[in-house]
Amino acid sequence: MNQKRITPAQLKKLQTMFSRLGMDAEERHAIVARLTDNRTSSTKELSFGEAKYMIAYLSGCASLKTSDSAKYQEDCRKVVGQIYHLSFLIGMCYGDSPEDKAMNCAVINKFCRERGTVKKDITLMNLQELNRTKRQFEAMLSKNLDSAVKKLVNKSLKTKKVTK
Repeated sequence: MNQKRITPAQLKKLQTMFSRLGMDAEERHAIVARLTDNRTSSTKELSFGEAKYMIAYLSGCASLKTSDSAKYQEDCRKVVGQIYHLSFLIGMCYGDSPEDKAMNCAVINKFCRERGTVKKDITLMNLQELNRTKRQFEAMLSKNLDSAVKKLVNKSLKTKKVTK
């Protein structure tokens, strides 16, 4: 069985798309492996048809194969849950009542539309976009923690100077 190999133009297009979606090497290998049923994790080993399908998938014009659909949905739900958890840690969201949860959803969607890296509601994002958004929330949490530590250190240094 001699399949036509990926063309240099397809390879370049895929690498550009992965880069624009903000995917790191591990994510790229995982998606290639998933879409090729673990035949390969390298874009260089894709067939012409697989590359065409992957380009359509990354463009949002094709969906995952039906056997992967349930896993894909579960992966999306998992990342959304992680984003919501991070939003609580950041202080963007709060509360447990149904009204609080509805408000939290609205707050996160508004943030994602206006300030997010993807510029659309979290419910409209695909897995790659969700991962980009999660990385943004992780960076915000890290920055908040760094800022809190600096404030605490500065406050403790000022109190030591005053007591001396």
